[in-house]
Formats: sequence, structure tokens, C-alpha cells
Amino acid sequence: MKLQFRVGLRTIKTGIAVAIALGFSWYVFGIYSGMGAVAAIVAMQPTIHRSFKIVFNRIFGTILGLVCGLAVVATLGANPLTIGLAVIVSLVFNSMIGRTDMSTFAAFAIVLMFESPTGDYAHYALTRSLLTVVGVLSAVAVNYIVFPPHYEDRLLLFVKKTTKQLMEDWRSLVKDDSKLLAVRKQVLKHEEMIIMLQEDQKYPLVASGQSEAFIQLKQLVDLEDKLLLLLESIASHRDLPMSEEQEKALGQEIDFLLSHHYDVIFSHERNQPMFTFDQEISEVKDIINGHLLDYREQLEKMK
Repeated sequence: MKLQFRVGLRTIKTGIAVAIALGFSWYVFGIYSGMGAVAAIVAMQPTIHRSFKIVFNRIFGTILGLVCGLAVVATLGANPLTIGLAVIVSLVFNSMIGRTDMSTFAAFAIVLMFESPTGDYAHYALTRSLLTVVGVLSAVAVNYIVFPPHYEDRLLLFVKKTTKQLMEDWRSLVKDDSKLLAVRKQVLKHEEMIIMLQEDQKYPLVASGQSEAFIQLKQLVDLEDKLLLLLESIASHRDLPMSEEQEKALGQEIDFLLSHHYDVIFSHERNQPMFTFDQEISEVKDIINGHLLDYREQLEKMK
């Protein structure tokens, strides 16, 4: 088995954020606690938007959990049953206020609070809350300032690779559902990356999701999806009776569209329209024809 050694930017940034959090813990608070480091790891998300979202969930979830834990301990004392009760109280409260996304952080904070070597749970809870804040803010700052996420170039390479596979192998793909499913998983990843790009459009250090380059990239992903939908439609109806002439006409129509699709992806700086379409539509089954038209229309948008 061949091992691949690759260190991504997010991996490096996670290490930097952890080092900052532990540095604060050691040099500012005079203790060594992994709570801030764990918070930094959780908050290092693939997009700036998701990192900021974690800030709220992590900080307020931790504070809520610690408050519930202190209230239960002050009332009933500290033992395994009261710790379990404190977790239940925090989870129920999160559900009541409609913030179940904070539940895990609240429960996590309660369990860690009782690791205090002394009975001063309030001081221990306050210190760990501050370390949590330091950890998530360290992650957000590093993620935002140090090589902020840019997915455009990588996504374009992925789209070109997948689309080229669809173009070259479409006749064999429509005969193999497992191969089509594998390609669908790739396209879903591309669509997820488009969503991540859109999420960060508010942040000036990150490439804007409103830029012309992003709009064109989104169109390419949409076009890739239309082509895959067409092939999936043909595959799901491959048992329908079709004459040899109809099969030939359909193949020619798809090849015609694919040639222009290729131009859209691999050609640059055109001063004239890239292509025109005939009005004639191949005589194929309606459901396949619908996806064929969708694919056509998406290509038209790329003129």
C-alpha cells in the first residue's frame, strides 16, 4: 500500500491555533489545560462562516453548561448522579430555547468541570470558560488571517476532471449504475464546495462568492450536474424500447452538446459566441428529452 504524505493548510492552521490556546493557558493562566486547545480544534472549520458559527455555539454552550453544573452542585452536591442530572438539565434547557446545536458543548463543559482537583468548582469553571473563549477566538483569528480558505482553483480542477470523465465514458457509464453513483458522489462534493464559497462571501479577506469568477464556476458545476442528470436519466430508462435510428440520433445529439461543453471548460477568451443550437430536438423518450433540454439550457447560459 502506497502512503501519501500531504499537509494541508487547515492542518497547519489547526496546529497554530492549538499552540496559541495552550500558550495562553500556560503563560497567562499559569496552568496547562487542554480545554482551550480542544475548543480551537473544533472551531477550525473549512470556512470562515462556520468558524464564526462555532464561536457562538462553543462559548455560550460552555457557559450554559457550567452554570447548570454549578447550580446542581450548589444544591445537591457533587457526585456521579448529580453530574448526570446537570447534563440532563443543560440538554433540556438547550432544547427549550431551540439551541440543540449547543447541547454537546454544554454537556462537555459540565463533565470537564468536575475534573477540578479541589472543591472550588466556580473558579475552575470560570477559568475553563475563559480558556474556551481563548481557544475558539484563536482558531477564528488564525483561520481568517493566515491563508484564509480559497477553494476556487481546486474546485475548477475537480470539475474539469469529473466532467472529462463524463464526456469520455458516458456510453459505458449509462450501462453501469455503480460507476454513475461514484460520479454523483464527486459532483455532490463539488456542490458542497460551492456552498462553502458562498458562505464566506461576507468576509473581505476571502474570495467573494459574488465575484464573476465564482459565478462562472457555479455555472460550470450546474452544467456538470445537468450532464450527470441526463446520463442518470438514460441509465434508468435504458430498457425502454428505442429503434437503432433513435439511439443513433440521441448519441449524436449528446456528442454535439458535449463538444460545446468541452469548449466551455477548456477554451478561454473568446470574442464571438461559442456556439449556436439547432431548433430540432431528437426523437427520444420524453423523460430523457427533458434532461437533454435542461442540459442545453445550461449550456446556453455559458455563452
